[in-house]
Amino acid sequence: MKSRNILVGLVIVQALFISCTGYRQFKFSEYKVNRIEIQGNQLISKEDLRTNIPGLKESYARIFSPRVYGFFEAKRKLKDSLGKSPAFIQLFSTPNPSLNKPYLDITKEAIFKYYRNNGFLKNKVFLKIDTINSTEKLVNVTYTIEENEVSTFSKMDSFLVDNPLLGKKIETYYSKESVISNNDRLNLDLLKKEKDNISHYLKNQGYFYFSNEAIGLKLNDLQDTSLLRVGIIYKIPDFKEVNTNRLYDRLFRFGRATFVNNQYTDSSNIGVLNTNALSKLITFKEGDLYSVDQLNQSLQNIYASDQFKSVSIKFDTSSTRVFPKVELVPNEKFNFSSELGGSVFRGIPGPFLTNSFKIRRVFSSLDYLDFSARVGFEAQAGFINTDQARKNLEVNLSTTLNFPKLFLPANIKQQLGSLYASQTQIGFGYDYINRPEYLRTNFKIFQRYQWRKSPFKTFQFSLVDLNILNTNYPETSTASAFKGYLEELRLQGNNLYRSFNPSFVSSIHFTYAYRSFLPSNELQAGESFQLGLESGGSTLNLIGSKKITFIENLLGSDQNIQFYRFLRFNFDYRKYKMLGLNRKAQLAFKFIGGLAYAYGEENDFQLPYEKNFFIGGPSSLRAWKPRRLGPGAYNSISNLIEQPGSILLESSVEYRFRMFQLFGTMNGAFFIDAGNIWTFANSKGEKDGYFAFDNFYNQIAVGTGFGLRWDFSYFLLRLDLATKVINPAKPVNEKWVLSKTSFSSGENPIEFNIGIGYPF
Repeated sequence: MKSRNILVGLVIVQALFISCTGYRQFKFSEYKVNRIEIQGNQLISKEDLRTNIPGLKESYARIFSPRVYGFFEAKRKLKDSLGKSPAFIQLFSTPNPSLNKPYLDITKEAIFKYYRNNGFLKNKVFLKIDTINSTEKLVNVTYTIEENEVSTFSKMDSFLVDNPLLGKKIETYYSKESVISNNDRLNLDLLKKEKDNISHYLKNQGYFYFSNEAIGLKLNDLQDTSLLRVGIIYKIPDFKEVNTNRLYDRLFRFGRATFVNNQYTDSSNIGVLNTNALSKLITFKEGDLYSVDQLNQSLQNIYASDQFKSVSIKFDTSSTRVFPKVELVPNEKFNFSSELGGSVFRGIPGPFLTNSFKIRRVFSSLDYLDFSARVGFEAQAGFINTDQARKNLEVNLSTTLNFPKLFLPANIKQQLGSLYASQTQIGFGYDYINRPEYLRTNFKIFQRYQWRKSPFKTFQFSLVDLNILNTNYPETSTASAFKGYLEELRLQGNNLYRSFNPSFVSSIHFTYAYRSFLPSNELQAGESFQLGLESGGSTLNLIGSKKITFIENLLGSDQNIQFYRFLRFNFDYRKYKMLGLNRKAQLAFKFIGGLAYAYGEENDFQLPYEKNFFIGGPSSLRAWKPRRLGPGAYNSISNLIEQPGSILLESSVEYRFRMFQLFGTMNGAFFIDAGNIWTFANSKGEKDGYFAFDNFYNQIAVGTGFGLRWDFSYFLLRLDLATKVINPAKPVNEKWVLSKTSFSSGENPIEFNIGIGYPF
């Protein structure tokens, strides 16, 4: 009905135009372009051509006829000459362009060059202009493209380098660092990237003045005159301009670095720069070969101290030395910020207030102290009756002291080598939750070391991570019902009740993360790997009772306080590969796993609830509800209960591809998810959930589906529709459930998952 009304409205508007005397008499004084068509393209999409070539950005097809736009263009020009411009006329301010043959020829040449730049060296482009209405003076423009064969890199390359020492450096780069691979499609942008990479590589080898202007990369048309398999000639130097710095092949070493306070306002409250402390953040030594990465690493170390608004650098050079002069603009000593916000849950508003206060240069010239506090009074679903909303008061307080260095023995720091943005953090926090069911507190003390070995390798090591948790229950019917609910779960093998018992959780943990690319919504090739190791309650092994009397007295609870001892290991590997000659599609792969073992007999070999593994949900196995899959072949009687496990195996494969433009880029994805969690046989859980080497593969859950990703550049909105393929909770002969998929609440309903960003 709505679309029919719109159509009727357009017909009426068009009729009004036709009935207008001025409109009936209006004629174009010159030929106009009605539409631009692209034909013959196969490996390069029309979307890419319209995006990258200005003359193709519009098809010029409009809701109304070109004559309507031309009529109002003429009216607007007349009104504008009198200094008037009615708002209604501005609605038609994008008239069809005039026929301009030279401009169309320029667009034709741009299409030809774009194809050449993308490896189609023998492409041909034809321009055709068809008059569709000589009375109205309208034409259609068609560009017909013959792509022909595509050229690829052969990696049969040659080198012309004047300086022999520089030539050896280039050969080392070529064998280990080149961005061009055999059989890659010829791409002139890739040649530019190769030049930039060579320049960066040599700047790390001491060549301070080397730039990509000294590099010549030419296609070798002598090896293959057809240019289907293209080799490259690397020529250094290959200067195009006469006035160019000719010290490209001279080696330079670092001189002494100096620091300048570049604060232009009154800096009486800033103090004098502590050059001795700043020098310790410099990763190079006087006399080392110049390295642009070492220089950037030093600047990042200074900036990561959070003491300066800006960090910039200038250079003085002698015949063989580079003297860095670091210019700094200090930050204020005190910073305060406050944020007031709110949420709405089932129509109930929930305000929250977040405050943060930072004090710089507390104990030294480079440390800072962070205070943060959050108070929220928000609604959440009830534990027992999930349809009922409960008010929840939550208070979070934390204090962290940050030092821009590692407080470790000198021999250990020496073995670690030069580091990026290293930090030592010491802090404590307090969390308070007040719900109708319970009052819960958590007091924590932590210490962390953080550092990076490169922009892509991050390490974190914590020697101290202590949490003292306690829960009190008010004398209400709601609290009594909640305790009964926890007991019911315990009898079913679910250890959620342990999260609400008085507990002491201490651990030492180490995390290593590697990522070969910077995170973004743009599809790109790369891989990432994360490894985590954790030992909980290690010091309790030195105590005969495996308990700390001081903690028991501090909590003063009539319940037995849980002291956990456990070991936990997890890893996460992800690989992203671009597909197609245009490299517009992506194959994404994820494989994660984990093992958590509680060896504390005093807690029935149970883990702290937060240290369990869970599976299912928008970023996991999408055909199952969040945290509801498993363990093993266990079939839960309720989807309201989270299912924890001690062993995790999970994998996903996703094919991502572009679809169309709609206020952003609409991408599609087909995916397959597989995995499950299990428990150890000593966990006193359900036997169907126990892990067994001879049977676990029969309990792997599999789901599949299709997803949409709406990419607005600044954020990505995701919708995934997933269905179960293999359900391990079903009997042996009924595990295959794909044929039972339905949109209703049947045996295998489709799960709808909405999220922000990619699932992995």
